[in-house]
Amino acid sequence: MRKLRVTIFDDDNNNLELLQLLLSRRDYEVLTFNGPVVCPVYQGQSDACSNGKTCADIIITDYQMPKMTGIEMLLQQVQNGCKIDRRNKAVMSADPDSIKREMLEETGCTLFSKPFPFDELFAWLDECEKRIDLSKPLGIRRKEERYPANIDVLYTANSAEKIHKGTVVNFGASGLCFKTNGPVIEEQSIVIKNELPNGFKNASVCWVKPLEDGSCLTGLKAQ
Repeated sequence: MRKLRVTIFDDDNNNLELLQLLLSRRDYEVLTFNGPVVCPVYQGQSDACSNGKTCADIIITDYQMPKMTGIEMLLQQVQNGCKIDRRNKAVMSADPDSIKREMLEETGCTLFSKPFPFDELFAWLDECEKRIDLSKPLGIRRKEERYPANIDVLYTANSAEKIHKGTVVNFGASGLCFKTNGPVIEEQSIVIKNELPNGFKNASVCWVKPLEDGSCLTGLKAQ
C-alpha cells in the first residue's frame, strides 16, 4: 500500500521545512513548493482536470504567496475540477481576519492561523486520513512545475507577419498554456513577441481546446 501524499505550498522556507519534517514523521510522502502551482503533479493542460488519478491526498497552502494567494490557487483548482476532497485542503495565514469568508467557503477548505498549535493541525490530519483510500493510486509526479499566470502576449504563427493576441494562463520550464482568439492548429509554429518568465520565444502547438466563447486554450512546447 502506498504512502499518503501531502502537498505543501509556502514561500517561507523555514515554515516549509518544519512542516515537511513534521509530516514526514507521520510517514507521509511530502511534496513542497515555495510558490503557487495549480496542479503539482501533472504536466499537461491545467484548464480542466481530465486526469483519472488525483495528484495528492492533502493540500496545505500559505495564504500570502507570490503572484496569487493560496485561496486564489485553491479556487482555480475548484474551477478546473480538482478531484482532491475539498475538506482535505487547508490555508495558513498570519492574518486570518483579512481573508474573505465567502472565498474560503467556496474552496471548502480549513483555515489555520499562523503560528498554529500543532495539536489542531494533527487533529485535522487525523480527520483527513479517515477520508483517504490508500488502495487507490495517485498520479505520478511530473517532471516540472507548472505555474499559474495572467500574462498578455503577442505572437505570430507559421512565420506570418500578422500579430495575434493571447493570454498565458500557466507556464513551466518547457511549456505553457495560453488563451487566444487567433487561429491555431496542432503542430503549428508560434513565435512569442513578449518576454516571458520561462524565456519562451519559439514554440510549437501541442493541443488546442475550443471554448464556448469562441476562443481556445492552446498548449505550447519549446522548440
